[in-house]
Amino acid sequence: MKPFNQAAKTLARNGWSAWHGYGLLALVATAIASTWSAWVEMFRVIIGNDYARTSVLVLPIMVWLIWVRRSRFRFVRPGGPGVGLVILVSGIHLYIVGQYVYGLRTAWYFGALLIVVGAVLVVTGRSVVRYFLPAWAILPLLVPVPATLSMLFAEPLQLFEANAIAWLYGLFGISVEVFSTPGSNRVVVGGTAMALESVCKGLPTILSLMLISYGFVFGSPMRPMVRTILLLIAPVIALLCSAISLGGTLWLYDGRSALMTADLIRALSEWATVLIAFLLIAMSLKLLAWASVPVHQYHLASTST
Repeated sequence: MKPFNQAAKTLARNGWSAWHGYGLLALVATAIASTWSAWVEMFRVIIGNDYARTSVLVLPIMVWLIWVRRSRFRFVRPGGPGVGLVILVSGIHLYIVGQYVYGLRTAWYFGALLIVVGAVLVVTGRSVVRYFLPAWAILPLLVPVPATLSMLFAEPLQLFEANAIAWLYGLFGISVEVFSTPGSNRVVVGGTAMALESVCKGLPTILSLMLISYGFVFGSPMRPMVRTILLLIAPVIALLCSAISLGGTLWLYDGRSALMTADLIRALSEWATVLIAFLLIAMSLKLLAWASVPVHQYHLASTST
């Protein structure tokens, strides 16, 4: 109870009142209710599309980044509604255009997102963005990547990843062959042939790893240079994770039963890759610290972003 009373006193001292809370709840609830159909369809796409499923990570990472910076709330003060109104009107425009123009569903989803964000900023002002910028910056990634754009990059990235894995395995004397034919791409390890998408996730892997890396580096009090290094090596970590998970995928395929379907194997491989990636990122941070690279800032909850 004491921390709650202390927080309430701090908010009141910064100019916040109960009416700000009521207004925020009312506007956000109205924004979500008026765009509900877009949110329902967007989450159906996220759950049902392999290329969009990484969007599931956005909200947990955003909440995490706000939580680790919660001390910054003592600097946030209410501001004018100008920025929020601009974002709100822009969101309404995108929402209407995307709803009625064929092929612009992504604009529809993004418009719904902007309407909710605009509703928040109309009440709070822009200081809440200033002090929690890393959390706000990944929010656009909640909108699923358009299917046409995903398909444009998916196969080339998968083939590049497969050939890179074949090269890595070749260093250890293990033969991995990649066969690419129109409509059918296969990877052969030893005597086992697997579909390319079972071995290499391509775009989903890279997006997942970039999100995890982003949450990791901005969830810790790191220096900007260290953050940049970890974000730049994220694609390399993604490649190493895919190479490591290939062994587990191969083992599952060899011992596959009626209950162990190819789809289940792909799902297990995907989440195993994410877990391995997180461990490798943590190891990279430990390696930088071991090499006497100045990694951490003194305070995470500083007023700088």
